[in-house]
Amino acid sequence: MSKLLVFEFIQTIRLQLRDNFKARGISYSVGTLHKHHTNFSSELEKTINSEINFKNISSLLKFVRQHSKWYRDNDCNNRHYFNYILLDPRVTNNLRERASHLHLMDVWYTFLKAIFYVGKGKATRPYVHLKNAQKLLDETNSVTLVKDPKLALIVSIWKAKRGVLLIRAFQGISSQDAQTREASIIDALGMNHLTNRRLGFYCGRTRSLSNKERKYLGIALLYKLMLKFLSKEEKEIFPLKNTKTAMAA
Repeated sequence: MSKLLVFEFIQTIRLQLRDNFKARGISYSVGTLHKHHTNFSSELEKTINSEINFKNISSLLKFVRQHSKWYRDNDCNNRHYFNYILLDPRVTNNLRERASHLHLMDVWYTFLKAIFYVGKGKATRPYVHLKNAQKLLDETNSVTLVKDPKLALIVSIWKAKRGVLLIRAFQGISSQDAQTREASIIDALGMNHLTNRRLGFYCGRTRSLSNKERKYLGIALLYKLMLKFLSKEEKEIFPLKNTKTAMAA
């Protein structure tokens, strides 16, 4: 694969896959592609095992545009919410820095694999999970930890001397909008992959979408999240002795 293509991808962080692949007439071949077996939905898994399906993510972005337009026209109240995801840095392993040496599909797969929780909230909501996990940092009873897989994984990351990765995105949206985006991302990734303990809830026009179309929306949103992730350095969040202060890398 041409390193120039990856360089352009990281530098421009374009939202349209079609632009990336057609830029300057550059094309590439994946060579021998080893199929990944995951707990993702079948729709998402196809994008990591097929070059054609990966390229077709660009066509799925229409679901995000339609979704965003509907909420702009129909739900303009209390737009203080956002979505967020938690990632394991032991999986990403400075993905942004390594991306220039990887195939785009490998970057995509690594990013998806690292996600272990999807949420919605406002203000400091994501840090509630970290504060709750800190209370269990010295917990030796495995039964206590297994009650909340999310907190158990956060604790395991910290005990490995690493910090949790947090991405906040789609800020300035309504509660129902964030709720729907969360639901579609969870459905795309699959409950068997995540530490989320409940499925999301759909609102608005997405209620009329098929299950497959809802997952397509989730895939497109995940792609946007990956672009945001690759545009910045990985900043790990570690536990602090004083949980009243904001956690930072």
